[in-house]
Amino acid sequence: MAVEIDKLAVVHKGAQLGENCHIGPYCTIADDVEIGDGTVLRAHAYVDAHTHIGAGCDVFPYVTLGVPAQDLKHVEGEVSHTTIGDRTIVREFVSIHAGTQEGSQTTVGSDCALLAHSHVAHNCKVGNHVVLSHSATLGGHVVVDDYANLGGLSAVHQFCHVGRAAMVAGMSRVIQDVLPFTIAEGFPAHMRIVNKVGMERAGYSSEAIADVRKTFRILFLRELRLEAAVTELHATFGDAPHVQLMVDAINGSQRGLARPESAMIELNVGE
Repeated sequence: MAVEIDKLAVVHKGAQLGENCHIGPYCTIADDVEIGDGTVLRAHAYVDAHTHIGAGCDVFPYVTLGVPAQDLKHVEGEVSHTTIGDRTIVREFVSIHAGTQEGSQTTVGSDCALLAHSHVAHNCKVGNHVVLSHSATLGGHVVVDDYANLGGLSAVHQFCHVGRAAMVAGMSRVIQDVLPFTIAEGFPAHMRIVNKVGMERAGYSSEAIADVRKTFRILFLRELRLEAAVTELHATFGDAPHVQLMVDAINGSQRGLARPESAMIELNVGE
């Protein structure tokens, strides 16, 4: 089917639009933009140069995609990129910024939902099936893995890592890494408990959920040194992939872990 471009939209001749795209009124699409089949830009959306949007996306009004990083190290004229996967919903006033350094990029995966006013800063890596609720904010170089869910008004510090199927509660301030399959909450945020519902939605079995609960206890509820806890995990679970994912996140942490507070220990023991 043909591309439908409203007469009030501005589309650069160097942009490539897939079949059955709809470009609404007052949208602006710059040079070297690629938009996949069936993607809709409803109205007033701005897509800057060097941006790739996948197929079947739904982009709501007043969205800005691929604009230069809000990073004082960014050099005007250097080319960086922004990539958004397929079937991702981008609601009103969302902003996704390009990478800072020449040739770097910001990526958002497929089947994500970025709700109104949420922000993805330069050089972030957001996985698939991720939800950023209203006004959730990612600082530069943040990594958010598949199936993670960030609550409204939450904020994640630069270089932090939010693991697979983790949840960050609304209004939380994340300044250290949140391990896969956990729920973090607070100001600053601390991991509180295992995200059972999130794991179920991501397709994990009851046995895997039980393993992760045991892993959480070994890591944080037995007063073991982290190295000793990781050794015990290897002895207990071998190479179970869901446990190894947590261990890999520990070993790769740049900012340390958002460990549970001692006041929460009793609450978690019953989990």
